[in-house]
Amino acid sequence: MPPTTHHPLDPSLPHSNSIEPDNDDIAALNIPGSSSSLSSSNIYKHLRTPSTSSLNIRHPIDLRAITYDGAVDENLVCPICRCPLVDPVLTECDHIFCRSCIDDALSNTKLCPIDRSPLDSDGVGRAPKMVHNQLDSLKAKCPRCTSSFARSMLENHLEKYCLEANVKCPGIHSERYCKEVVKRRMSGRGCLHYPVDCPDCKETLLLVEMEEHREDSCNEKLKACEHCGVDILRCKESEHHKECPDIIRPCKWVEYGCQHEAKRKDLHLHTDDCNFKLVGPMADTLKKEISILRSDMRSLAETNHLQERRIKFLESGQRASDRPMELMDLSLANLPESANTEPLDSGHEYLLSLLESQQSRLSQLSNELADFQGKNTMMLLNETIPIKNELSELRSTQQVTCMHVRWLMRFRMQENQRRFGGSPGPGPSGSPDGGSGSDLPFSRRLSDSAPRDIITKL
Repeated sequence: MPPTTHHPLDPSLPHSNSIEPDNDDIAALNIPGSSSSLSSSNIYKHLRTPSTSSLNIRHPIDLRAITYDGAVDENLVCPICRCPLVDPVLTECDHIFCRSCIDDALSNTKLCPIDRSPLDSDGVGRAPKMVHNQLDSLKAKCPRCTSSFARSMLENHLEKYCLEANVKCPGIHSERYCKEVVKRRMSGRGCLHYPVDCPDCKETLLLVEMEEHREDSCNEKLKACEHCGVDILRCKESEHHKECPDIIRPCKWVEYGCQHEAKRKDLHLHTDDCNFKLVGPMADTLKKEISILRSDMRSLAETNHLQERRIKFLESGQRASDRPMELMDLSLANLPESANTEPLDSGHEYLLSLLESQQSRLSQLSNELADFQGKNTMMLLNETIPIKNELSELRSTQQVTCMHVRWLMRFRMQENQRRFGGSPGPGPSGSPDGGSGSDLPFSRRLSDSAPRDIITKL
């Protein structure tokens, strides 16, 4: 359990900003077998401060009650309520009103409030988008912190960012289950809804009300400054001492040896006569330069350290890439470990080492994949080229076979004609013996084709 501290305003009261986790919370954060299980100290650190977003409260805003920066264009003012338009609507007679204002007016009479022309609820529609954009861009002051924002952003500002807006008490996440509200700027101090005594008037009230009480309603809120005699708020005494003109302050060069002290309002008189007025600026310059040099040295040392780590990563990756492809385990579970076994200086270096290891492994896998693809390409080419050559030979053989088949068919047809039908008629030269004229070409073709048969057989 985290140690309990005493409240600074009343040491007799225990005070703790931490929120104790119960067993269910611890069990939910410590998942068996999970690498992200938290230790007990991390659990308390995780649950000590609740999430800021879980404490937000929605703050509805009355847009007719807020204050605007500067004058509002008269064309954006409702003629009925005389306030900047809220949810503007357009009538058939081209007049713009707030929706609630025109609804109330039409409930009493079915006439337009401006030109008294007949009008009912069916003649009212949504105003143009341009009017809505002009209204949303109006600068308005936050009702809590008086900062200026566009009117459309006020509700979001109050819900999430305004330091003076109310949020749920952080104690809602503790065993007390406090359901009260506090200002957002006080939500980081834990639950403040417990009684304490005012250190000024000894009145008992809740701690969350103490600041307002000491500034406004406390009977002993004022005291005279012991240096200048001005009445100041007791709770603002330390802030006044930073500006009090009569408080004793040392010379600005005290860190270099000047022992002079005077009232704050008189220190400027000593500055011109101070013996360190020449040495002080030079010492400040040297101090800044030394600080810059030290920062540069640290940066160079870190850079050198990271470069050494990168070199070791590359060396370890090169040794791993020298192994044959068949002997390498390509699973991501067997990543090469860093060659540097020294403890890391910070979490950033640890994350960087993991990132470099992943990058080295990915680069190695990319190179191996490229080699593998090259080998596959060469193997496919070696197997494909003989197949292409064989296909070419088959096509050539097929063409020669077709040529011989055609020649045999013509030869058979001529044999049949000579055996059964004789000559079909006189040749074109008019010779009566047509068969003798056709035998000569046939014998010539037969003699011409003899070498082709020999070539084919070979």
